[in-house]
Amino acid sequence: MEKTVLSNGLTVITDHNEKAVSTLICYWVKAGGHYESGYPYGIAHFLEHMLFKGTTTRTKERMNELVEECGGRRSAATSNDRTKYFIYTPYDEWKQGVELLTDMVFHSTFPEDEIGKEKNVVIEEIKRAEDYPREYGRRELLRMLSGMHPERASRLGTEATVSSITRSDLLRFHNQFYQPGNIVLVVTGHIDHAALVQVLESLSIPKPSEPIRPVVLEKLRLCPLDGRTIYIAKDIRQTQLHWGMYGPDIESRDKYAGFIALHVLGGGSASRLRKRIRGDRGLAYDVGASLSPWISEGFITGYVGTDPQRTAEARNIIMEELNRLKVEPLQDDELFRAKKSITGRYLIAEDYPEAVNSRLAIKHLYQEEVDPDSFVTRIRGVQADDVLHFAKTYLNTDKMLFVQINREDQAAPAADADKEGRSA
Repeated sequence: MEKTVLSNGLTVITDHNEKAVSTLICYWVKAGGHYESGYPYGIAHFLEHMLFKGTTTRTKERMNELVEECGGRRSAATSNDRTKYFIYTPYDEWKQGVELLTDMVFHSTFPEDEIGKEKNVVIEEIKRAEDYPREYGRRELLRMLSGMHPERASRLGTEATVSSITRSDLLRFHNQFYQPGNIVLVVTGHIDHAALVQVLESLSIPKPSEPIRPVVLEKLRLCPLDGRTIYIAKDIRQTQLHWGMYGPDIESRDKYAGFIALHVLGGGSASRLRKRIRGDRGLAYDVGASLSPWISEGFITGYVGTDPQRTAEARNIIMEELNRLKVEPLQDDELFRAKKSITGRYLIAEDYPEAVNSRLAIKHLYQEEVDPDSFVTRIRGVQADDVLHFAKTYLNTDKMLFVQINREDQAAPAADADKEGRSA
């Protein structure tokens, strides 16, 4: 790995693989859906779309042509705490890829006519998510868990907030966050670091007029959950049952025991929920649970899709297994399998340029140590007592939230009439 910080503040990192026949070029911006306080919600994701609409020197059509001319593949993605823009090229075409991506990130023009059209595109993206019950249920779960922070409800925003975005909003957001000092360029695969730096220094990358004022994300303020259920009526055949509670964030050492606890519960093919709900009872095709430790918050979530008449049965099993983790230490064989599965998947992913690129970016954007050897060592060091401590600390079934999606005539049983319900 080689690293250079240019005079304009841009951090450039490469990880060269002599045997690779392709190059992955990725700009990582330290701004995502959680950085939208003071802006229309969804602007980080919307701005990502708009960077494909033309620059001061290239039309959107010409950019598309250049991608094909270099045999590349270009895309982007917005998450809670970062946005990435990337292009894959054959190893001998990386210079054109760097020039194109740099132009997009720093010199996009945000044409008014394109803003109007792209609002319709993003609104259709929002509608698509709402029409997909599993995705919609998870979004609603996270929205409720993030209730004290409206800007964190959804990276897509809402139809109303997206419709309200103006060109002035885009320029303000871009000027605040798309500065070289707030961005890391990571190139993996076949790449010459010195040649890359030389190309970048020849390009027009604006120097910030004033020092970047770092935005520190506030730790999530927790909502009272109290085991309640949110019922949502949709015309579907299957119950979509999501559940969640608060967990450790990315800085907490508890996350390592948490990874094992949630893997045993619902993360693998031999997990307890999969065995009991799918294998023993035939209640569901999909069932699972996971831990998501993010920069400013952490969530423990799970899901099952089942027959409406058997929802209570599946829910009871979930509660039983959550409580079981709090009172029964893991057996040696179960702990061993979980460690092998988690570390094996992690190490296999390290063979892919995307994983290496992401790891290097996170390390330098957030000073978060994600070294593969360190991660594997910490997972291997987790003991059964650590998992028990995690479960007792975080798996409080009296302080969790359920989101249940059914047809309207099956949405909320009479016994739950005092609980929140609505149609979507």
